[in-house]
Amino acid sequence: MVGEVKVVLAPRANNKDAAIGAVGAALGMAITWLISDWVLGGIAPLVVMSMGASAVLLFATPTSPLAQPVPVLAAHALGAAVGVASAQWIDNTAIAVGVAVGVTAGAIIRLGITHPPSGGTALSAVVGGEAVTKLGWEFIWRPVLLNAIVLIVLAVVVNAPFAWRRYPVRT
Repeated sequence: MVGEVKVVLAPRANNKDAAIGAVGAALGMAITWLISDWVLGGIAPLVVMSMGASAVLLFATPTSPLAQPVPVLAAHALGAAVGVASAQWIDNTAIAVGVAVGVTAGAIIRLGITHPPSGGTALSAVVGGEAVTKLGWEFIWRPVLLNAIVLIVLAVVVNAPFAWRRYPVRT
């Protein structure tokens, strides 16, 4: 048949892995919020929205190369830096958004640190509002790296009891 489209889906998890992933992501985000609120005390946005996508990767697919600690940390830091630079140096929001996400995507793929949520981090630096803009370069470490580090530590803890879900993957 001409024009037939084959739908490709991600592998389905069993009920146990789905439950561990769901509970892990929920706890991960809640604890990340609480720790960030305690550390940042309202002086910065508490959680970057892209961390929700990171939580899905870390807790639902802990063995994925996209979920490993180096790509998570490096890609979020790079995305934050590119996003802040774009926000500060480009006056046109549409162009700044395009540059921030595009440069981040190209760089993380080229460097082998692919973590797709970092594109959202770059975007947040440009369109995150006054609270983000006021942080400038501090956005990289508060809240971005703080959020990422907390999620990684929690992913280690949540996945540790399950031999088939060891995080990070050890080669």
